[in-house]
Amino acid sequence: MRWIARLAVLALLAVVGLKLREREAVIAAANADLSVERRGLVHAEGYVDDLDARIDDAVARLRDLDARVSAFEARHLDGIPAAERDDYDALLGRRNEVVSEHNELIDRRRSAVQDYMHGVGRHDAHVEDANALAAKSTPWRLVQGLWARVVGTETD
Repeated sequence: MRWIARLAVLALLAVVGLKLREREAVIAAANADLSVERRGLVHAEGYVDDLDARIDDAVARLRDLDARVSAFEARHLDGIPAAERDDYDALLGRRNEVVSEHNELIDRRRSAVQDYMHGVGRHDAHVEDANALAAKSTPWRLVQGLWARVVGTETD
């Protein structure tokens, strides 16, 4: 009779060991996927930071051009003379190009931040799933799950 009990304990240990290996493989795969997602998020953060720097540069150039336009207009309160009109128009053209570049960078940044936030949401959901799987993968939880299957109240 004792050998039956010992055999049952050994069988239980073997099943728990196999289940632990299976769960460890699944957790390792989930960890690898999370690492890939993290690298993608770091890349997205770098892209947003790059856009921020480019926006700051565009703002600085825009301020400089605005100051130059204001100084030009301050020198000619009665209107821009025809002899200097081409220079003034070129200055306004450069300013308008910088404004267009700035607006395009702002749009790209908004899109990049939105993509980043969606990526963070997906990553957080995957982390939550991985944590739940890890919590269910402890030896005790596996034994509880096996017991529930044996007695017919499966929870796993």
